[in-house]
Amino acid sequence: MTRTPAEQHTNRKAGMTATRADVARLAGVSPALVSYVMNNGPRPVSPEARARIERAIDTLNYKPNAIARALRGSETKMIGLLTPDTENPFFAELAKAIEQELFDDGYLLLVGITKDDPSRQLQYARTFLERKVDGLLILSSRVGRAMTELCDAVPTVTLDRTPLLPHASSVETDSMTGARRIVEHLQMHDIQLIGCIAGPPQTRVTEKRTKGWRIQQNAMGYAENRNLVAYASFTPQDGYEAAKRLFTSKTIADALRRGEHVGLFTHADVQALGAMHALLDMGIDVPGQVAIASFDGTQLSRHFTPTLTSYAQPVDEIAHSAVSELIRRIDTGGQQQQRRSIKIEGNLRIGGSCGCKPYGPLLQKA
Repeated sequence: MTRTPAEQHTNRKAGMTATRADVARLAGVSPALVSYVMNNGPRPVSPEARARIERAIDTLNYKPNAIARALRGSETKMIGLLTPDTENPFFAELAKAIEQELFDDGYLLLVGITKDDPSRQLQYARTFLERKVDGLLILSSRVGRAMTELCDAVPTVTLDRTPLLPHASSVETDSMTGARRIVEHLQMHDIQLIGCIAGPPQTRVTEKRTKGWRIQQNAMGYAENRNLVAYASFTPQDGYEAAKRLFTSKTIADALRRGEHVGLFTHADVQALGAMHALLDMGIDVPGQVAIASFDGTQLSRHFTPTLTSYAQPVDEIAHSAVSELIRRIDTGGQQQQRRSIKIEGNLRIGGSCGCKPYGPLLQKA
């Protein structure tokens, strides 16, 4: 049930803390306008809107984030990085590249491992702000309202799995293009039936890579229905279980019995690792019966047997772009600046898992 402003005010008096969103709702404006009034910019606010916002601030006894106020006018040369884990080799390689970039620029990196848990993510972000970090780098599938407001306190850049934050810049590999190139390469092996082990459902990176798979399959008139998709977390175990589900399904199992060559596209190298083990346990030959190609191109993929064909994300380039953008925003005092969206293309790294010659060349960007 929707509360009236008066009811909301009563609840505030009862001990609840007002938020910027509450002020915006009572004043009938966007949260961004509240920030512009509190920060005296960077954009102008009409006298009428400013008056409504100031009245709402008084009514709700709104106190701006003390941490954000403390941050302004000081520099600690510390950056906070929120990452889901360091077991996924892609995240580990990216964190290492970011640390080196920041070190070269005279910054210290603080790392919080969130395990994709929103409460851990929020706690780490608050702790970093208490430490007065100069900026945040975030790898996350989702952020809530509280996290969004914290990210407004300092310059923020999201990477790889980029949630929509109103004032944060983003740096990511072009997932849809990469997925299309992977699937196209499998199709070049005269494979029509290509299954997909996708990432966690309802996340932007999963949607983009799955969409790339669908578009490329459609372009050739091949099947791309939901029975060919298995969702999984970015772990070997989940990749193993997803492969078991796909390759015991009627569509793929029947195709293998008919002697058809089947393809498998995984959204991450760690999923491919688990999938290969599952197919080995099922007595299915890779790449003889099933050709596999993945997304990420981590160093780990070169040590698979057979080596993994993968769309390699240029980790050093991603790290450099993210750090450069964050420092630019820090130097210009611009957590409220217009966000930039930076797209980076990867390269198709050829291994033996698709049936090509192992340790093949790194194909150039399209």
